[in-house]
Amino acid sequence: MALIVLAIAAAGAAWVVLAWRKYKERKAFEQEREASFVAEILKNKPAPSPPAGAAPVAAPKAPPADPLAAAAESIRTALAAGRGADAAKAFLAVVDQRTKLTLEPPLWEALGRALLAQGSYMESAWALHAGAALAGDLAGAQKRLVEVAARAGDAGQPHNALKLYATLLAKYPQSQYADFVRANMKAEEKKLPKA
Repeated sequence: MALIVLAIAAAGAAWVVLAWRKYKERKAFEQEREASFVAEILKNKPAPSPPAGAAPVAAPKAPPADPLAAAAESIRTALAAGRGADAAKAFLAVVDQRTKLTLEPPLWEALGRALLAQGSYMESAWALHAGAALAGDLAGAQKRLVEVAARAGDAGQPHNALKLYATLLAKYPQSQYADFVRANMKAEEKKLPKA
């Protein structure tokens, strides 16, 4: 009888763990979908037009004196206008001070996608990871590192892929992706030029 009760308790605990994992995965998926949706909306948002008979539009305001604030504003404006390449360029101009750059998580996501499209894998991974981490989505942050590492490997950049996989293992040693990452690291190591 005690064994039956123990088996039922163990099965219940296993069910709770599985349900929790599925909940976290679904939440990460929904947050990723929402970030993509926001980026798409920002990309397709038309510039507001003045009403008929309105006074002429005032000259655009001067950019902020702080270079980081100016870069953040430039990134926001470029992403809102659907100019990902311009947003990436503005970010790359201040990449050495990226930890001081303040953007909202959906903007980090959109910027990371723009950098990824430009082939800036390390910077893309940083931005995508930052956006997910700031949103409190650590599973999504890990997933983005894996995604960009795989893209770097596919693009013939095994060094960058290995760096990103190593970053994931260093930051998240208990990651659900750890076994997958280790297997991919072995595959990427085989692509390295022989010394």
